[in-house]
Amino acid sequence: MVDFLGMLSGGDLRSDGRSKEVVEEVLRNPQLLGKLIEALSEPDDVIRGRAADALEKISRTHPESVQEHLPLLIKLAYNDKVPMVKFHIAMIFGNLKVSGELFDQVTSTLFHLLQDESVFVKSWAIVSLCIISRRNKDIREKTIENIRSLQNHKSIAIRSKVDKALKILEKNEPIPPNWLKAKDSQVH
Repeated sequence: MVDFLGMLSGGDLRSDGRSKEVVEEVLRNPQLLGKLIEALSEPDDVIRGRAADALEKISRTHPESVQEHLPLLIKLAYNDKVPMVKFHIAMIFGNLKVSGELFDQVTSTLFHLLQDESVFVKSWAIVSLCIISRRNKDIREKTIENIRSLQNHKSIAIRSKVDKALKILEKNEPIPPNWLKAKDSQVH
């Protein structure tokens, strides 16, 4: 049996630890995904952060396997105190192609994450909203309005991300390749 908790623990959140090994193990043995999902509920911040990192990497190539866990991911996006967990969840949302009620829940969660204290969380919420808005024009105006509200943010990184996002959404500039993590990320 694979000891994901052992592989994901130790050190601090400045390191991904052995999360890459966890990704490789789950990709080899998809039935282990449930164990990784369980790690998202661990009390240890490092384990949860690295589990979210591993899950985001899995969502790049197998978004369908992650999608069924959206209720938990949405709950964590609202309630987890660790920015690393929340920004990886924001990244996951950009890798998924959801519709209907799930689409509404994902976009509402991303709009909520724009208000997070963490620059990293805000930044990846902006990126995922851009990706989703390029796929679904129905939320483009709401996305522009919410992102525009951050134009005068105290962080230069956020102001820069907002500027780029508005060019993408208003002037149809291409999304930078480093924003597109999923293998099937072609967005027009």
